[in-house]
Amino acid sequence: MMHKRIKRIIIEAGLKSSSFADKIGVARGTITHILRGRNDPSNATIDKILKAFPNISLSWLIKGEEPMYISEIKIKQPPVEPVQTNIFEKNKVVETPVQLPKGEYPPENAGNTLKNKSNSPVIQSINQMENSSKKIVRISVYFQDKTYEDFYS
Repeated sequence: MMHKRIKRIIIEAGLKSSSFADKIGVARGTITHILRGRNDPSNATIDKILKAFPNISLSWLIKGEEPMYISEIKIKQPPVEPVQTNIFEKNKVVETPVQLPKGEYPPENAGNTLKNKSNSPVIQSINQMENSSKKIVRISVYFQDKTYEDFYS
């Protein structure tokens, strides 16, 4: 219920409904009707709320999803694994820059390039296998979308 989330914004900002209406630039009666659940806010009113309170998450305001404040939204990134140009070349690792989808806030260290370490369990296992008398002939990689890819030496 969006009116409850708007009421929370008003309370956390330490405002009264009338001063909130003045701050976002809408009629006081409009806010009264929204807070009492009579009317839903228009797109224009939602835009005005977000302009007056730029740290409020649009998803939270409209759907009640995610944290209330944009600054609390954590960017989900998959764990960084070593990237090898040829899986049969020992310890050949390349640098991978962090790239974020448009519109997301970068983490504090986004300007840095992540250097992949060659001490992952997969590479260590391959290195141990290379030291044995057995030779790797094929490696199969299975993806979450139920597809797979085979690599042959």
